[in-house]
Amino acid sequence: MTSRKLFALLLSLLLLVCPLLVACGTNGNTTDTSSADESSGGSGNGGESGGEKSKYLDENGMYTLENMNMPQFNFTETTFTVCVYSSAVQTTYHSEEIEPIATTDDALAKGVRDRNGLIEEQYGVTVKAFAVDNVVETLQQDLSAGAATYDAAMPFMGDATALAQEGSFYDLYDFPDYIHLDAPWWDQEANKNLSLAGKLYMTTGDISIMQKVVSSCILFNKEMYAELCFETYGDMYQLVRDGKWTFDTMHEMGQMATMEIDGVDGMSYNDQWGMVGTNSIGGMYIASGNKLIVKDHNDIPQISLGSTEASIRYAEKVLDVYQDDSWFINTQKIEKQWTERNVWEAAMGAFGNKRSLFCGSAFSALKKLRNYEADSIYGIVPLPKASVEQDKYYTPASVSMAYGICIPVNVPNPEFSAYMIEAVACGGKNFVTPAYYEVALKSRAAKDDGSEEMLDLIFGNVVYDLGSMYNFGGIDIFGGLIESNSTAVASTLESIRPSVQDAIDAYVEAYDFNE
Repeated sequence: MTSRKLFALLLSLLLLVCPLLVACGTNGNTTDTSSADESSGGSGNGGESGGEKSKYLDENGMYTLENMNMPQFNFTETTFTVCVYSSAVQTTYHSEEIEPIATTDDALAKGVRDRNGLIEEQYGVTVKAFAVDNVVETLQQDLSAGAATYDAAMPFMGDATALAQEGSFYDLYDFPDYIHLDAPWWDQEANKNLSLAGKLYMTTGDISIMQKVVSSCILFNKEMYAELCFETYGDMYQLVRDGKWTFDTMHEMGQMATMEIDGVDGMSYNDQWGMVGTNSIGGMYIASGNKLIVKDHNDIPQISLGSTEASIRYAEKVLDVYQDDSWFINTQKIEKQWTERNVWEAAMGAFGNKRSLFCGSAFSALKKLRNYEADSIYGIVPLPKASVEQDKYYTPASVSMAYGICIPVNVPNPEFSAYMIEAVACGGKNFVTPAYYEVALKSRAAKDDGSEEMLDLIFGNVVYDLGSMYNFGGIDIFGGLIESNSTAVASTLESIRPSVQDAIDAYVEAYDFNE
């Protein structure tokens, strides 16, 4: 039996027996090019090392709150409501993890229903989604009115930073009896990197799947790879396992794949490319272990981009390679030659129609491939390392679109909110995250033994950058530089450095006022 089939079988058995178990109940890094002073601890695995893991599990091996010294549940509320994004406007980035909707994949819908059913059985509380077109606008309106019809919210992290700065959310550290942020159902990388001046107004973990949905990977056409690259580089998955999947190797492979195929002189969208994409390349820099912003020992943001000569050189290299039209076609910079609705769908269209070896993608785009020829013949690998010396593969989360769970200051009972957030997150570890893995595997329609292992590598090292989240003073310079065909990282950074520092200082001062 392959690892994929075994995984599916175990998941099916897990989802079958889990409703019978009392789970989540309670009886009462650097690389040679990195400038970061923080190492990536992996996503959601805090407190699981050694003998500590046992305290989070019950006798059936399910994650539980039983050993967390939670106070006795004595709240009178019977509904726990979370304000989330509906599918009316956010057709891709809408919420499905609080309550499933009609289009939710069956495995994920079952996982969400099983978690919610168990919480209702244990606490007598129904988990509900309050779905709106714009969570941040709803929060702003309700904060002005001084009342809320929900108990928690999951806005896009990037959009919610201003509200956090204004003191509109409770500090999650203020609820240590209820929210155990070191538990394995919370993403330790998010906790570590999203706090600011000792405060954590939003975070993520197994309470949401969106940080995985918007995480980055590289899609590759397995047929094209077998024909053009296998003889030189061997099995792609083995290359990743051996730590030899690097940025230079990806570039070399892409150059091998680029060729005219449409019978018209000159390379165009309709020819074959090594890679297709858009201006969104900043994640490739973060995948090297570098960051735009790091924090000092007082949890205060510091500019990291440009703090070493090596980080400048690598940033320039990424920009230079992605402006090389001998392998990469940028759908944002060519005259419209496609029928898709926008530049992002155009990039996916070139890959889906088997005209590109590689495509950088978020997992949110995988469903779109079901409409294309390449759906049955593509594979997934992490973003490449900067060099073979890099310690691990890093996966940048798109914090502008990832959800952050938060407790607005106008909710009826913040302690109830905190208690239920912990229960829903723990339940997500048992039901929702495994179900999403199954959805991700199935959506690929790629029956190969390396797929599950690649997902573990990708989701096991999701990293969050405060620079991408807050974009202090315009520090996220990559999109603008590639748009202007420039690699002038050092001079651009120096020109904006005062404004970046001013923005950092303003945010820290505002957070201090919320003490």
